[in-house]
Amino acid sequence: MTHIYQLLLDKLSSKQSQISYWFAAKFQNIPLHFYNSVDIRHFGHKIAPIDTNCFPAGFNHLSKKSRKIASQKAQEYLNNNSPKTQKILILAESHTKNLRYLENILSLANIIKNAGYEVQIANLNSEISDILEIDLENNQKITINKIIRKNDRITTLNGFNPDLIISNNDFTDGIADILQNIEQKIIPNPNFGWFIRSKSEHFKQYNILAQEFANLIDIDPWLISTKFDLAKNLNFKQKIGIDNLIIKTGKLLRELQEKYQQYDIKSDPYCFIKADNGTYGMAIMTVKSADELVDLNKKNRNKMNMLKGNVQNHQVIIQEGIPTIDRIKGFNAEPMIYMINGKIIGNLFRYNEARDERNNLNSRSMEFSDLNILDDSDINLGSKREEIIKIYEIIAKISALAAANEQY
Repeated sequence: MTHIYQLLLDKLSSKQSQISYWFAAKFQNIPLHFYNSVDIRHFGHKIAPIDTNCFPAGFNHLSKKSRKIASQKAQEYLNNNSPKTQKILILAESHTKNLRYLENILSLANIIKNAGYEVQIANLNSEISDILEIDLENNQKITINKIIRKNDRITTLNGFNPDLIISNNDFTDGIADILQNIEQKIIPNPNFGWFIRSKSEHFKQYNILAQEFANLIDIDPWLISTKFDLAKNLNFKQKIGIDNLIIKTGKLLRELQEKYQQYDIKSDPYCFIKADNGTYGMAIMTVKSADELVDLNKKNRNKMNMLKGNVQNHQVIIQEGIPTIDRIKGFNAEPMIYMINGKIIGNLFRYNEARDERNNLNSRSMEFSDLNILDDSDINLGSKREEIIKIYEIIAKISALAAANEQY
């Protein structure tokens, strides 16, 4: 089989006008989220997204060049969608002890400021009595404001009255009462928070678009997508629903084995089992046989049972695992494509010295680098930098369309 990147490059070249028209028509009809980030895996045989975030973190890892592009795209988006906006409140997560996350928020705030807007930062932590100032690395400081509600508007205690709220809070716990039915618009829409949103719905929408795109360029849609299934009504702690999970996992692995045989792939297929409503790399495990689920130990059952904010995990997506052949500084890596309004602002790589090519890299020991500041000697992506970026960006754009198409 031709290496997937070469196959896709050939198709992108020969079908360039049809692809441009397809994306233009889709972007015209689908209002995209303010921002997204898309995690991708490149196996050599296939390239596909494994996760798409609607409230992405990690802006602190973007290079100066990428942040400048981000400011330009943010300005374009806000000029078109909220032209009267002058003051913007960034709504952060409440975990103020995570300094890396706070660096992300400060970077996002500076991106918006450099787009020409007045910006303040707040979160939903009720324990903040006035203003919280936290020292970060490199002599940086972040100021987090307390928000209050006046009639149907959100303001800060110091009188900042925003025209628009940009949320970096993923609403795992739901929409707080203070934000219900307010006058100001919140972007992205809180109804895309994890209290409603699901990975399975996202990949359902993605696979619909991938099928359409694959038909356009005449390839097997499996080469740019993942097979998946959904298991509901689970309680890992009490071992409820595990039998159904075992049956569905076994079925998916058999389907994958057939695809591996079709493409003469010599390695064994495997699956990620992940919380369907969740983020931060929590409640996730890998299996290469359904038998591994028969006698889950207490540690793994507890790990799979809870999400961020002590929310119980009741359903999981069983998703095809994709090994990565990408290497950054010699370590297993995966691209993370950052977007504003469906336009690429940066190409990050997550790499992890402690994880192999089949595992979840979103764990301890992970590091990040912006592709445009890495030396050629630091990267091994199976292709030239500029070639593989074209493919990653196509996959990310389809993912952004799928995120906007999700229906709840």
